[in-house]
Amino acid sequence: MTEFEFPEESEGFKETDRFYSNSRSTIAVVGKKPDGTFTYALYQWDLTDAEYVGGGYWSCCDIGGMYGEYSSAQSEAKQAISCHK
Repeated sequence: MTEFEFPEESEGFKETDRFYSNSRSTIAVVGKKPDGTFTYALYQWDLTDAEYVGGGYWSCCDIGGMYGEYSSAQSEAKQAISCHK
């Protein structure tokens, strides 16, 4: 598994925090959008196309909603990551 690098330009928000699943194969990234709201994105280590691309890669598997408070986005991200082993 390669180290995760958050693609701020593709998800549209700046990372402020991240949380890992117990297996560390899923990451929740929480951040602030340019309009001042907060959101999160989940990424998982994907081996689906490993034989074609030469290995695994981090794939976005969920995008959170828009939250007015950081604590709300953080709470939702922690809840979402708890569903992944």
